[in-house]
Amino acid sequence: MKLGFGKPKQKDPVLETNAESLMANRLKELCGGDADLFGAMSRLMFLDPKKITTPLDHVVGDAQTFEAQGNRLRAEVGYRIAGGIALSKGDVNGVKTYFEKAASFAGDSRPEYQVILKRSTEAVNIARKYYDEFGSVTIPS
Repeated sequence: MKLGFGKPKQKDPVLETNAESLMANRLKELCGGDADLFGAMSRLMFLDPKKITTPLDHVVGDAQTFEAQGNRLRAEVGYRIAGGIALSKGDVNGVKTYFEKAASFAGDSRPEYQVILKRSTEAVNIARKYYDEFGSVTIPS
């Protein structure tokens, strides 16, 4: 009789690691070997934007509410998520708007925001290529 105690069955870590490294290597290639851009994209992109079920307007509304309440950390996180959604949708203006707001709360603690802000069009193009290739397309071409 087995009671279900003990170690849970492990997934094959070799397959997961290979898939993750393939995705990371491809993102690095798309960034043209630019370490700053790769670092920012790898921190701010969603791996699978189809799994984001909360609408952008709700995320932005929550961020604005936290901002009005003076909760700077939660406002920053909300705008960061909104920026990631905008990145996955190919919205350059949204990327600029939301990461600019997140950067205003984060200060110098999140340099990836500044990288994305300076190169938002390039970041959106890289995200489009990445999502097209890995089948997580929410971006209209």
